[in-house]
Amino acid sequence: MTRKAVIGMIRAAALAGAFFLAGGAIPVLGGIAMLFAPAPILIFAVGRPSPNLRAIIAMLLAGAFVALLAGPIAGIGYFVSFGLATAIMCYMLERGSSFERIAGVTAAAMVAAVAAVALAFTGGPDGLIRTLHDELAQGMARGQEFYKYFGVQQTITADTQASIIATTIRLSPAFLILLAGCTALLNLRVFWRWVGPQRLPYSLFGDLSRWSAPEWMVWLLLASGFGLFIPVSGVSDLALSGFIAVAAIYFCQGLAIVGFYFHSLAVPAIVRAIIYFVVFAQPVVAGVLCIAGIFDMWIDFRRLKPPSHEAGNLGDFF
Repeated sequence: MTRKAVIGMIRAAALAGAFFLAGGAIPVLGGIAMLFAPAPILIFAVGRPSPNLRAIIAMLLAGAFVALLAGPIAGIGYFVSFGLATAIMCYMLERGSSFERIAGVTAAAMVAAVAAVALAFTGGPDGLIRTLHDELAQGMARGQEFYKYFGVQQTITADTQASIIATTIRLSPAFLILLAGCTALLNLRVFWRWVGPQRLPYSLFGDLSRWSAPEWMVWLLLASGFGLFIPVSGVSDLALSGFIAVAAIYFCQGLAIVGFYFHSLAVPAIVRAIIYFVVFAQPVVAGVLCIAGIFDMWIDFRRLKPPSHEAGNLGDFF
């Protein structure tokens, strides 16, 4: 490895470690920065000679930086979350995998590793719930102190705080799945925008306005939906998390439908921005997009499937 490559590796590892540590040091903005922790190493390693070896060494170096500055527990936290995600994304990018497969595998691996390590450190599900409760309460207190330091007064009553913490704990598996999936997608997008077309021999994203979820995904939606009625709290909570995760995927398909018609009708950028803002700000509109994504499999809003009179495609009637 050349001297330039070694310097690049140290720089990428330092940036990855800094992004990860920002999540615990700066409320809100630091959390957003933490999501991009894999990007520096992906940009450094993918498409270069010995990419997986470069990524692993840089990931280990970033973990060492984190452990040195924030302690060994933080270093382990980096390895089993963003470090693992970095290594998986680098390996799958080099194998020419699609962005959906990379995001799915990366999110599943991150969730499984983080859950296993969290259960091991806290002694089981009860200990994990207690730890989550304490961490959330301390995080909310630190957030209020942080904004109070800048003159922003935010007072949350004890009942409201308890309700927020209970809801967050119940939906924490869904949050973790969505966070892991968003992390993979964001970093893949950053990599593609930065150096992807010059480093990869294939188009990673293609035309996103024509993207669709796999048809078998609807069975996961139905299974998790029926799981909500199982009269066992732990099982129904997990089913709720699975239902939210699958619904989020169909929401993305709804966004693809909207993007397809924006492009077809040459909608001005300012109008697109306003509509996207409404979509993300209004839960009802987001729910409509999610439903559109589900029924797109049968209705084919974008006419992507060839007309089939034998199959009686509902899209033929529109």
